[in-house]
Amino acid sequence: MRYFNASIVIGLLLLAAACKSSEVRTEVPAYLVDPTTESRAELQRLVSSMLGGRTVTIADDALTAQSMLIIGAKHLTGRDLGKPDQFQLLQSGSSCVLVHLGSGARSKLSKANCAAE
Repeated sequence: MRYFNASIVIGLLLLAAACKSSEVRTEVPAYLVDPTTESRAELQRLVSSMLGGRTVTIADDALTAQSMLIIGAKHLTGRDLGKPDQFQLLQSGSSCVLVHLGSGARSKLSKANCAAE
């Protein structure tokens, strides 16, 4: 009887481990689907926040054809100040997640709809 109970416990543990591993969400590059004024404003706020509050201007069609967004660093005189900041939009389950590739900062876009590339 003791041997039978141990094998049941081991079987249940293996089943639980298999179920847990199947819950792992994969993230895939994504693009915005039918962006709204609210979702564009949210995107602009998140990018600005990830850049330390820097004022940014983002085109209305940003992230609608591809998953990458590049924000250049320019001085008021128009001179290039260094490497541009790169962002990638990912689909994680049913959520859209914006990732700043330089810092690894991540933020969920709650007002946006996205689809896998």
